[in-house]
Amino acid sequence: MKRRIVIILITLIVFNNAISQTFIENYQKYFQKGDFLNAKKEIETASQDASNSSNPLVWLKRSEVNSVIYSNNMQDNQSCLEIAYMSVMKASFLDSKKTYNKDIFSQLNFVSQLYYKKGANDFNNQKYNVSILSFERSIEIDNLMNLPQNNEKYYYTGLASGLSKNSEKTKKYFTPLFSNNYPKVEVYSFLSDIYKAENNNSQAIEILKKGIKLLPNNSYQLIVNIVKLFLNIGFTSEALEYLQIGTNMYQNDELYYLQGSLNLKLNQEKQAIYSFQKAININPNNFDASYNLGILLYNSSINHLKVADSFVNSNPSKYNSEKEIFLDEIKKSAPLLEKALVNDANNKILIQCLLDVYKRLQRKEQYNKLLLVYNSMK
Repeated sequence: MKRRIVIILITLIVFNNAISQTFIENYQKYFQKGDFLNAKKEIETASQDASNSSNPLVWLKRSEVNSVIYSNNMQDNQSCLEIAYMSVMKASFLDSKKTYNKDIFSQLNFVSQLYYKKGANDFNNQKYNVSILSFERSIEIDNLMNLPQNNEKYYYTGLASGLSKNSEKTKKYFTPLFSNNYPKVEVYSFLSDIYKAENNNSQAIEILKKGIKLLPNNSYQLIVNIVKLFLNIGFTSEALEYLQIGTNMYQNDELYYLQGSLNLKLNQEKQAIYSFQKAININPNNFDASYNLGILLYNSSINHLKVADSFVNSNPSKYNSEKEIFLDEIKKSAPLLEKALVNDANNKILIQCLLDVYKRLQRKEQYNKLLLVYNSMK
Protein backbone atom coordinates (compact mmCIF):
# COMPACT_ATOMS: atom_id res chain seq x y z
CA MET A 1 0.00 0.00 0.00
CA LYS A 2 2.54 2.51 -1.05
CA ARG A 3 1.44 6.06 -1.64
CA ARG A 4 3.47 9.14 -2.48
CA ILE A 5 2.83 12.53 -0.98
CA VAL A 6 3.04 15.70 -3.01
CA ILE A 7 3.70 18.86 -1.01
CA ILE A 8 3.37 22.46 -2.18
CA LEU A 9 4.96 24.95 0.21
CA ILE A 10 3.63 28.46 0.56
CA THR A 11 5.93 31.32 -0.35
CA LEU A 12 8.26 32.20 2.50
CA ILE A 13 7.40 35.51 4.13
CA VAL A 14 10.49 37.60 4.75
CA PHE A 15 10.19 39.73 7.81
CA ASN A 16 10.83 43.41 7.29
CA ASN A 17 10.81 44.52 10.89
CA ALA A 18 14.17 46.21 11.03
CA ILE A 19 15.71 47.45 14.27
CA SER A 20 18.72 49.58 14.73
CA GLN A 21 21.21 47.08 16.05
CA THR A 22 24.19 46.52 13.77
CA PHE A 23 23.93 42.74 13.79
CA ILE A 24 20.32 42.90 12.66
CA GLU A 25 21.22 45.35 9.92
CA ASN A 26 24.03 43.06 8.80
CA TYR A 27 21.69 40.09 8.98
CA GLN A 28 19.19 41.87 6.74
CA LYS A 29 21.87 42.73 4.18
CA TYR A 30 23.15 39.18 4.00
CA PHE A 31 19.67 37.70 3.94
CA GLN A 32 18.40 39.96 1.17
CA LYS A 33 21.44 39.11 -0.95
CA GLY A 34 20.78 35.41 -0.45
CA ASP A 35 23.93 34.92 1.63
CA PHE A 36 22.11 32.85 4.20
CA LEU A 37 25.19 31.32 5.85
CA ASN A 38 26.58 34.73 6.83
CA ALA A 39 23.10 35.86 7.82
CA LYS A 40 22.96 32.83 10.10
CA LYS A 41 26.32 33.74 11.65
CA GLU A 42 25.11 37.27 12.40
CA ILE A 43 21.93 36.14 14.07
CA GLU A 44 23.73 33.42 16.04
CA THR A 45 26.02 36.12 17.43
CA ALA A 46 23.01 38.23 18.33
CA SER A 47 21.24 35.34 20.08
CA GLN A 48 24.30 34.78 22.27
CA ASP A 49 24.56 38.45 23.21
CA ALA A 50 23.04 39.02 26.65
CA SER A 51 21.61 42.40 25.71
CA ASN A 52 19.66 40.97 22.78
CA SER A 53 18.91 37.37 23.73
CA SER A 54 15.54 38.37 25.17
CA ASN A 55 14.47 40.13 21.99
CA PRO A 56 11.79 38.03 20.23
CA LEU A 57 12.82 39.46 16.86
CA VAL A 58 16.28 37.91 17.21
CA TRP A 59 14.77 34.45 17.66
CA LEU A 60 12.27 35.05 14.90
CA LYS A 61 15.11 35.92 12.50
CA ARG A 62 17.08 32.90 13.71
CA SER A 63 14.10 30.70 12.86
CA GLU A 64 13.67 32.43 9.51
CA VAL A 65 17.22 31.91 8.25
CA ASN A 66 17.48 28.32 9.50
CA SER A 67 14.20 27.40 7.84
CA VAL A 68 15.40 28.88 4.54
CA ILE A 69 18.74 27.07 4.73
CA TYR A 70 16.93 23.82 5.47
CA SER A 71 14.41 24.26 2.67
CA ASN A 72 17.20 24.99 0.16
CA ASN A 73 19.08 21.79 1.00
CA MET A 74 17.18 19.49 3.32
CA GLN A 75 19.60 16.60 3.05
CA ASP A 76 22.69 18.50 4.23
CA ASN A 77 21.01 20.75 6.77
CA GLN A 78 18.90 18.40 8.85
CA SER A 79 19.60 20.19 12.14
CA CYS A 80 18.43 23.56 10.81
CA LEU A 81 14.78 22.54 10.89
CA GLU A 82 14.87 21.77 14.59
CA ILE A 83 16.73 25.04 15.23
CA ALA A 84 14.08 26.90 13.25
CA TYR A 85 11.34 25.26 15.30
CA MET A 86 12.93 25.90 18.69
CA SER A 87 13.73 29.50 17.73
CA VAL A 88 10.23 30.46 16.62
CA MET A 89 8.81 28.82 19.73
CA LYS A 90 11.13 30.94 21.86
CA ALA A 91 10.17 34.05 19.88
CA SER A 92 6.52 33.27 20.61
CA PHE A 93 7.28 32.88 24.32
CA LEU A 94 9.26 36.14 24.51
CA ASP A 95 6.76 38.19 22.49
CA SER A 96 4.47 38.85 25.45
CA LYS A 97 3.21 42.11 23.90
CA LYS A 98 2.30 40.28 20.65
CA THR A 99 4.39 42.76 18.66
CA TYR A 100 5.41 40.13 16.14
CA ASN A 101 2.33 37.95 16.45
CA LYS A 102 1.51 37.96 12.73
CA ASP A 103 5.10 37.22 11.68
CA ILE A 104 5.48 34.49 14.29
CA PHE A 105 2.26 32.88 13.07
CA SER A 106 3.53 32.96 9.47
CA GLN A 107 6.86 31.45 10.48
CA LEU A 108 5.20 28.74 12.53
CA ASN A 109 3.07 27.88 9.52
CA PHE A 110 6.15 27.67 7.30
CA VAL A 111 8.01 25.46 9.78
CA SER A 112 4.93 23.22 10.03
CA GLN A 113 4.96 22.76 6.27
CA LEU A 114 8.68 21.96 6.32
CA TYR A 115 8.09 19.23 8.89
CA TYR A 116 5.27 17.86 6.77
CA LYS A 117 7.50 17.89 3.70
CA LYS A 118 10.23 16.07 5.64
CA GLY A 119 7.69 13.50 6.79
CA ALA A 120 6.51 13.07 3.20
CA ASN A 121 10.06 12.46 1.96
CA ASP A 122 10.68 9.87 4.66
CA PHE A 123 7.31 8.26 3.96
CA ASN A 124 8.05 8.02 0.24
CA ASN A 125 11.37 6.36 1.12
CA GLN A 126 9.46 3.88 3.32
CA LYS A 127 11.00 5.26 6.52
CA TYR A 128 7.63 5.14 8.21
CA ASN A 129 8.73 5.34 11.84
CA VAL A 130 10.85 8.42 11.09
CA SER A 131 8.10 10.06 9.06
CA ILE A 132 5.66 9.80 11.97
CA LEU A 133 7.85 12.10 14.08
CA SER A 134 7.82 14.84 11.46
CA PHE A 135 4.12 14.46 10.69
CA GLU A 136 3.29 14.70 14.38
CA ARG A 137 5.45 17.80 14.83
CA SER A 138 3.59 19.45 11.95
CA ILE A 139 0.24 18.57 13.56
CA GLU A 140 1.51 19.82 16.93
CA ILE A 141 2.38 23.20 15.44
CA ASP A 142 -1.00 23.41 13.69
CA ASN A 143 -2.71 22.76 17.01
CA LEU A 144 -0.61 25.47 18.62
CA MET A 145 -1.89 27.91 16.00
CA ASN A 146 -5.47 26.67 16.55
CA LEU A 147 -5.76 25.68 12.89
CA PRO A 148 -8.57 23.32 11.82
CA GLN A 149 -7.69 19.63 11.68
CA ASN A 150 -5.77 18.86 8.48
CA ASN A 151 -7.27 15.55 7.35
CA GLU A 152 -4.47 14.87 4.89
CA LYS A 153 -1.86 15.16 7.64
CA TYR A 154 -3.89 12.87 9.88
CA TYR A 155 -4.26 10.40 7.02
CA TYR A 156 -0.56 10.08 6.27
CA THR A 157 0.37 10.03 9.95
CA GLY A 158 -2.13 7.24 10.50
CA LEU A 159 -1.02 5.42 7.36
CA ALA A 160 2.66 5.62 8.37
CA SER A 161 1.65 4.32 11.80
CA GLY A 162 -0.28 1.46 10.25
CA LEU A 163 2.56 0.50 7.94
CA SER A 164 4.97 0.52 10.89
CA LYS A 165 2.48 -1.57 12.92
CA ASN A 166 1.95 1.10 15.56
CA SER A 167 -1.66 0.30 16.46
CA GLU A 168 -1.99 2.98 19.12
CA LYS A 169 -1.07 5.83 16.78
CA THR A 170 -2.96 4.32 13.86
CA LYS A 171 -6.10 4.39 15.96
CA LYS A 172 -5.32 7.90 17.23
CA TYR A 173 -5.13 9.45 13.77
CA PHE A 174 -7.57 7.27 11.83
CA THR A 175 -10.44 7.38 14.35
CA PRO A 176 -11.21 11.09 13.72
CA LEU A 177 -11.06 10.42 9.97
CA PHE A 178 -13.47 7.51 10.36
CA SER A 179 -15.86 9.82 12.22
CA ASN A 180 -15.53 12.38 9.41
CA ASN A 181 -16.22 9.81 6.64
CA TYR A 182 -12.76 10.33 5.14
CA PRO A 183 -12.74 8.77 1.64
CA LYS A 184 -9.63 6.60 1.85
CA VAL A 185 -9.96 2.83 2.06
CA GLU A 186 -6.89 2.43 4.31
CA VAL A 187 -8.68 4.22 7.16
CA TYR A 188 -11.33 1.50 7.31
CA SER A 189 -8.97 -1.38 6.52
CA PHE A 190 -6.37 -0.57 9.19
CA LEU A 191 -8.90 0.39 11.86
CA SER A 192 -10.94 -2.78 11.34
CA ASP A 193 -7.78 -4.89 11.57
CA ILE A 194 -6.90 -3.26 14.88
CA TYR A 195 -10.32 -3.91 16.39
CA LYS A 196 -10.30 -7.46 15.03
CA ALA A 197 -6.94 -8.04 16.76
CA GLU A 198 -8.53 -6.73 19.95
CA ASN A 199 -11.36 -9.28 19.52
CA ASN A 200 -13.82 -6.44 19.07
CA ASN A 201 -15.46 -7.99 16.03
CA SER A 202 -18.63 -5.90 16.22
CA GLN A 203 -16.65 -2.66 15.93
CA ALA A 204 -14.50 -4.11 13.14
CA ILE A 205 -17.65 -5.06 11.22
CA GLU A 206 -19.17 -1.60 11.73
CA ILE A 207 -16.03 0.03 10.34
CA LEU A 208 -15.91 -2.26 7.31
CA LYS A 209 -19.59 -1.76 6.54
CA LYS A 210 -19.17 2.00 6.64
CA GLY A 211 -16.12 1.86 4.37
CA ILE A 212 -17.93 -0.33 1.83
CA LYS A 213 -20.91 2.04 1.81
CA LEU A 214 -18.77 5.17 1.47
CA LEU A 215 -16.39 3.78 -1.15
CA PRO A 216 -18.46 1.60 -3.48
CA ASN A 217 -15.91 1.86 -6.29
CA ASN A 218 -12.87 1.13 -4.14
CA SER A 219 -14.04 -1.34 -1.53
CA TYR A 220 -12.81 -4.66 -2.87
CA GLN A 221 -10.38 -5.34 -0.02
CA LEU A 222 -12.94 -4.24 2.55
CA ILE A 223 -15.44 -6.72 1.13
CA VAL A 224 -12.88 -9.54 1.25
CA ASN A 225 -12.04 -8.60 4.84
CA ILE A 226 -15.65 -8.49 6.03
CA VAL A 227 -16.46 -11.80 4.33
CA LYS A 228 -13.48 -13.49 5.99
CA LEU A 229 -14.43 -11.97 9.33
CA PHE A 230 -18.03 -13.18 9.02
CA LEU A 231 -16.79 -16.66 8.11
CA ASN A 232 -14.40 -16.70 11.08
CA ILE A 233 -17.20 -15.93 13.52
CA GLY A 234 -19.73 -18.22 11.82
CA PHE A 235 -22.03 -15.59 10.29
CA THR A 236 -22.68 -17.54 7.09
CA SER A 237 -25.66 -15.63 5.71
CA GLU A 238 -23.92 -12.28 6.25
CA ALA A 239 -20.83 -13.58 4.47
CA LEU A 240 -22.93 -14.70 1.51
CA GLU A 241 -24.68 -11.32 1.42
CA TYR A 242 -21.41 -9.42 1.10
CA LEU A 243 -20.01 -11.94 -1.37
CA GLN A 244 -23.01 -11.24 -3.55
CA ILE A 245 -22.41 -7.51 -3.19
CA GLY A 246 -18.76 -8.04 -4.08
CA THR A 247 -19.35 -10.23 -7.13
CA ASN A 248 -21.93 -7.74 -8.41
CA MET A 249 -19.35 -4.96 -8.15
CA TYR A 250 -16.09 -6.70 -9.05
CA GLN A 251 -15.19 -9.44 -11.50
CA ASN A 252 -12.55 -10.84 -9.16
CA ASP A 253 -11.48 -14.46 -8.84
CA GLU A 254 -10.84 -14.32 -5.09
CA LEU A 255 -14.41 -13.21 -4.39
CA TYR A 256 -15.85 -15.98 -6.56
CA TYR A 257 -13.50 -18.50 -4.92
CA LEU A 258 -14.69 -17.44 -1.47
CA GLN A 259 -18.29 -17.65 -2.67
CA GLY A 260 -17.69 -21.14 -4.05
CA SER A 261 -16.03 -22.29 -0.84
CA LEU A 262 -18.98 -21.10 1.20
CA ASN A 263 -21.47 -22.72 -1.18
CA LEU A 264 -19.51 -25.95 -0.85
CA LYS A 265 -19.60 -25.71 2.92
CA LEU A 266 -23.39 -25.34 2.71
CA ASN A 267 -23.65 -28.34 0.36
CA GLN A 268 -24.83 -26.10 -2.46
CA GLU A 269 -22.83 -27.94 -5.11
CA LYS A 270 -24.36 -26.37 -8.22
CA GLN A 271 -23.74 -22.86 -6.89
CA ALA A 272 -20.22 -23.88 -5.85
CA ILE A 273 -19.43 -25.22 -9.32
CA TYR A 274 -20.67 -21.97 -10.86
CA SER A 275 -18.59 -19.81 -8.53
CA PHE A 276 -15.38 -21.85 -8.92
CA GLN A 277 -15.79 -21.82 -12.70
CA LYS A 278 -16.24 -18.03 -12.64
CA ALA A 279 -13.05 -17.71 -10.58
CA ILE A 280 -11.11 -19.81 -13.10
CA ASN A 281 -12.55 -17.89 -16.05
CA ILE A 282 -11.27 -14.67 -14.50
CA ASN A 283 -7.94 -16.13 -13.39
CA PRO A 284 -6.91 -19.45 -14.98
CA ASN A 285 -4.06 -19.66 -12.46
CA ASN A 286 -6.34 -19.81 -9.44
CA PHE A 287 -5.11 -23.22 -8.32
CA ASP A 288 -7.43 -23.47 -5.32
CA ALA A 289 -10.48 -22.93 -7.49
CA SER A 290 -9.14 -25.48 -9.98
CA TYR A 291 -8.64 -28.04 -7.23
CA ASN A 292 -12.10 -27.56 -5.72
CA LEU A 293 -13.89 -27.54 -9.06
CA GLY A 294 -11.91 -30.57 -10.23
CA ILE A 295 -12.82 -32.56 -7.12
CA LEU A 296 -16.46 -31.47 -7.35
CA LEU A 297 -16.74 -32.57 -10.99
CA TYR A 298 -14.92 -35.83 -10.27
CA ASN A 299 -17.25 -36.68 -7.37
CA SER A 300 -20.29 -35.68 -9.39
CA SER A 301 -19.19 -37.83 -12.32
CA ILE A 302 -18.79 -40.88 -10.09
CA ASN A 303 -22.28 -40.31 -8.67
CA HIS A 304 -23.72 -40.13 -12.18
CA LEU A 305 -21.90 -43.35 -13.07
CA LYS A 306 -23.46 -45.07 -10.09
CA VAL A 307 -26.89 -43.87 -11.19
CA ALA A 308 -26.21 -45.09 -14.73
CA ASP A 309 -25.21 -48.53 -13.45
CA SER A 310 -28.48 -48.77 -11.53
CA PHE A 311 -30.39 -48.42 -14.81
CA VAL A 312 -28.17 -50.63 -16.96
CA ASN A 313 -30.83 -53.31 -17.39
CA SER A 314 -34.07 -51.54 -16.50
CA ASN A 315 -33.82 -48.27 -18.41
CA PRO A 316 -31.30 -48.07 -21.26
CA SER A 317 -32.24 -44.47 -22.08
CA LYS A 318 -31.60 -43.32 -18.52
CA TYR A 319 -28.42 -45.34 -18.44
CA ASN A 320 -27.10 -43.63 -21.58
CA SER A 321 -27.95 -40.11 -20.43
CA GLU A 322 -26.30 -40.63 -17.04
CA LYS A 323 -23.27 -42.23 -18.69
CA GLU A 324 -22.90 -39.20 -20.96
CA ILE A 325 -22.97 -36.85 -17.98
CA PHE A 326 -20.37 -39.03 -16.26
CA LEU A 327 -18.01 -38.86 -19.26
CA ASP A 328 -18.52 -35.11 -19.70
CA GLU A 329 -17.82 -34.27 -16.08
CA ILE A 330 -14.87 -36.61 -15.59
CA LYS A 331 -13.24 -35.27 -18.76
CA LYS A 332 -13.69 -31.71 -17.48
CA SER A 333 -12.20 -32.65 -14.11
CA ALA A 334 -8.93 -33.94 -15.59
CA PRO A 335 -7.29 -30.65 -16.69
CA LEU A 336 -8.46 -28.95 -13.50
CA LEU A 337 -6.90 -31.60 -11.29
CA GLU A 338 -3.74 -31.56 -13.40
CA LYS A 339 -3.43 -27.81 -12.95
CA ALA A 340 -3.97 -28.16 -9.21
CA LEU A 341 -1.28 -30.84 -9.07
CA VAL A 342 1.27 -28.43 -10.57
CA ASN A 343 0.74 -26.22 -7.53
CA ASP A 344 0.50 -29.06 -5.00
CA ALA A 345 2.64 -31.91 -6.29
CA ASN A 346 2.67 -33.84 -2.99
CA ASN A 347 -1.09 -34.01 -2.50
CA LYS A 348 -1.78 -37.76 -2.36
CA ILE A 349 -5.56 -37.40 -2.43
CA LEU A 350 -5.28 -35.32 -5.57
CA ILE A 351 -2.99 -37.89 -7.19
CA GLN A 352 -5.36 -40.72 -6.29
CA CYS A 353 -8.25 -38.88 -7.93
CA LEU A 354 -6.23 -38.24 -11.06
CA LEU A 355 -5.14 -41.87 -11.23
CA ASP A 356 -8.77 -42.92 -11.10
CA VAL A 357 -9.67 -40.35 -13.77
CA TYR A 358 -6.91 -41.63 -16.09
CA LYS A 359 -7.94 -45.22 -15.45
CA ARG A 360 -11.63 -44.60 -16.22
CA LEU A 361 -10.73 -42.58 -19.35
CA GLN A 362 -8.22 -45.28 -20.37
CA ARG A 363 -5.33 -42.85 -20.56
CA LYS A 364 -2.68 -45.51 -19.92
CA GLU A 365 0.43 -43.45 -20.58
CA GLN A 366 -0.62 -40.66 -18.19
CA TYR A 367 -1.77 -43.24 -15.67
CA ASN A 368 1.56 -45.10 -15.68
CA LYS A 369 3.63 -41.92 -15.31
CA LEU A 370 1.58 -40.68 -12.42
CA LEU A 371 1.55 -44.08 -10.78
CA LEU A 372 5.35 -44.02 -10.69
CA VAL A 373 5.22 -40.68 -8.93
CA TYR A 374 2.65 -41.95 -6.46
CA ASN A 375 4.60 -45.12 -5.67
CA SER A 376 7.76 -43.09 -5.06
CA MET A 377 5.93 -41.18 -2.34
CA LYS A 378 5.13 -44.28 -0.26
